[in-house]
Amino acid sequence: MLSRTRGVGAVSLKVAFDAFTLLKVATMPRSSAAVQLPVELLQNIFLLLARLYTSEREDYLSLSSQSRPDWIAVTHVCRYWRSAALGLHQLWSSITPGLPISWAKTMLERSAPLPVHIDVRISSSPGGLQGLHPLAASELLFSASRIRTLRLVGLRVDILHLLNHLRSPSPLESLCFSIYDSGPPVQLPETLFGGKAPNLRCLTFAADTCIRAPLWLFKGITEFTTGADFSILELLDALRAMPLLEVLRVQHCRAVWEEADNPDGLASSSPSPARVTLPHLNLISFRDTTPRRFVLLSLRIDAPSTVRRHLFWRSWAVSSWERWSSLLSTMRTFVPRDSAPRADDGDLRVARVTGGPARGSFATWTRSASARATSTSQDDALFLFQIDWVESPVDPRSESLLEHSSPFFHLASLCETELGTTKVQDLIVVPDVEQLEVTTRGVGMISMTTMHWELIARSLPSVDSLRLHRGTSSLLSRLPAYDLLPRLQKLYVTQCVIKYTGEQQLDGLALWNVKRLALRGTPSPGFATHDIMNVGYELVELVRSRHGLEVILIDCSVDGDALETLRKHAHVDIGDEWVYI
Repeated sequence: MLSRTRGVGAVSLKVAFDAFTLLKVATMPRSSAAVQLPVELLQNIFLLLARLYTSEREDYLSLSSQSRPDWIAVTHVCRYWRSAALGLHQLWSSITPGLPISWAKTMLERSAPLPVHIDVRISSSPGGLQGLHPLAASELLFSASRIRTLRLVGLRVDILHLLNHLRSPSPLESLCFSIYDSGPPVQLPETLFGGKAPNLRCLTFAADTCIRAPLWLFKGITEFTTGADFSILELLDALRAMPLLEVLRVQHCRAVWEEADNPDGLASSSPSPARVTLPHLNLISFRDTTPRRFVLLSLRIDAPSTVRRHLFWRSWAVSSWERWSSLLSTMRTFVPRDSAPRADDGDLRVARVTGGPARGSFATWTRSASARATSTSQDDALFLFQIDWVESPVDPRSESLLEHSSPFFHLASLCETELGTTKVQDLIVVPDVEQLEVTTRGVGMISMTTMHWELIARSLPSVDSLRLHRGTSSLLSRLPAYDLLPRLQKLYVTQCVIKYTGEQQLDGLALWNVKRLALRGTPSPGFATHDIMNVGYELVELVRSRHGLEVILIDCSVDGDALETLRKHAHVDIGDEWVYI
């Protein structure tokens, strides 16, 4: 459950733990079994609790100061718990933002001899955000030879004030600068760490400006993440100083890259490409509001054929893909071909559509360097393209689109014209059930959305495996009637209600009104809210029209009549989690 809804799960578990601790202190005898849990189990719980509290402090700009660690109450329950906590050096080895200098020093002492991870906010302003003064922070860092990871958050003037005092060789393995004020480029001092950080492997820049570092700092870097506003030439110069680089992540760069959008990535006046060779690189990952910088930089990097190229594109609305056509055409050259003659594993092979018009995402990916593409192999894919949209505009008044509208309405043309998805074999559909936008947009919106699901399916003619999650009856109902996905052989249905009465479910305006009432908490008589997810009729109609189809039901609620009818026309497998109703 925590893996699906980490934020909600984390908060719930923390609250439950706090309640349990208070209840135990108030009512449980000291000899209770809860107090005398095995020390190893108790210590694991303490570590989990500390991580949960840390995960809630990710927004550093909104934090107030801490007088002590959030989880410190576990040391005040009883002597047994305090002894377990004090004996767990790992519990004290992460110093988080907002702690006063006294607690930071205490945690350094109690974590010995383990390596220490420090994440601190630097602030010299008494009226601003609470944090360590640069002088206090320099004293802390100078005296801590066990520091392995360091993250500094603050204004440029405060961070540079601190860095000017750090002139001794450092044992750091990971270093992150998060500078949240804009302005001219930030120049890190050449004297940082006395010019020596031999173990530094991970470097992260997060800033609304460019961060310029001495080139010696890049020498041993194997993982570089930047959200700073580098120009392309500045970034290439930095990369050229990283001969050991394995992972490159560029996130939310806002710098204007002046090179023309052509296959060479150059303006016509440029005499030759500025390129960089990275022989160990295995990942180029971009998160951006345009594919432009991803394409231009990828063209400038000479890397092994096994390098993974991943683009995560955030677009609020589009009118067409025409303005991106040249870039997208160039991007297709990154898509790998067959790994061997007649292997038939090249090109884009898996596609996933999540959400709907208002918010969602579309992703498609290829094989990895060593295996065929699967529904779960996107992280290893040699090429991954993903576009996300949030609060995108849709037209509730008619079936005509606005001049700029949600990327969802343009996915079919993206697949057919720009990406070339004719070899995609595995399609995953995961709608966002919480955004069944029926309360305000009505039946016209439902019809238009259904029509575009059909167009998306038509743009993927080679799909032989379809994975449908709850709320996808709109697409399912189109498959038999419109002869979509003609090569379909295997259908996965996940987390759906499957009831069959021989009658088609409500549709059109009637269904819209029922959903509207159900979502408002007043479902119509004889209609349960979970019936919104019922795909029984659509599923039976599909298997009747597609002989030999294999259906796999995963975590579904199935009634006996539906299962019996399905098995008359298809081979049906039941997943590990299922229940008859």
